[in-house]
Amino acid sequence: MPLSVRTAGAIALVAGLGVLDAVVSPRLPFSILYFVPVMAAAWFGNRAHGFVVAVAAIGTRAGADVGWNGFDQLSAMQLVTWGAALVVASALTAWAHSLREDVNALEDRNNELLQIERSFARTDPLTSLCNRRAFVDALQGAEARGRRTGERLAVARLDIDGFKTLNDAYSRNEGDQLLRAVATSLSLTTRMGDLAARLENDEFALLLYSCSPDNAQKIGRRVVDEVAELGRAYPNARVTASVGLACFTAPGPDPDEMMRLAGGALRQARQTGGNAVIVEMAEAARAVSAVSEPPHL
Repeated sequence: MPLSVRTAGAIALVAGLGVLDAVVSPRLPFSILYFVPVMAAAWFGNRAHGFVVAVAAIGTRAGADVGWNGFDQLSAMQLVTWGAALVVASALTAWAHSLREDVNALEDRNNELLQIERSFARTDPLTSLCNRRAFVDALQGAEARGRRTGERLAVARLDIDGFKTLNDAYSRNEGDQLLRAVATSLSLTTRMGDLAARLENDEFALLLYSCSPDNAQKIGRRVVDEVAELGRAYPNARVTASVGLACFTAPGPDPDEMMRLAGGALRQARQTGGNAVIVEMAEAARAVSAVSEPPHL
């Protein structure tokens, strides 16, 4: 509703009160009722609209008072007192409304900052992937769901071979650029619904839902090939990737054990010289390893 309409409505209410004030006994306390439209106009409008309604209320109240009692010194003093009270009430109401709007704005900004903080607490700032905390939380949820549904899970841990050499031979900025490129590659390589994360430094992780060991190995091999392709931009550093995969069927081990098994597979991949994928298939009480031989560079 436009402010002008609200102000007109408040003035109309003042006029109605004036009529009642003029026809009913002067002993009834109608004066206090004039504060209602004045404060409403100041709250739902602004200080100027409240002041306009306050002036209308002062004039209306003065006319009713003069009609009943005539104009004398007492009437003048009452008019000044009530007029000042109405104007002050209008100003205080507008000020209180302004403070409330400021408080609401601060609360909205605070909520926005809290959302940003929560997002940063679960997001790696360099690559915009999930961080370790968010990845472990997702893994815990997936493991709990897998116990109910029997869904297969695969956890991959990826380490960039030659990353330190790249930083030494080129620069830290080049290393950061490679990390961002790897993060983009992981997001594009994995299937929709899978989760990619940067755990720390040059180590990444993947959470693959409903993924068989064969599919997991194919995804790991594709990731390794992508990183090797990215590494061609740095001929002074042999940049490749080692991938360790752990595949589970429900009921699988707890998330910590999943990460440990994937980490063990990653260490084996590094020991082969890098640019390799090793898959640990954990089923019941047995575990076997499958090695994807690195291609010749």
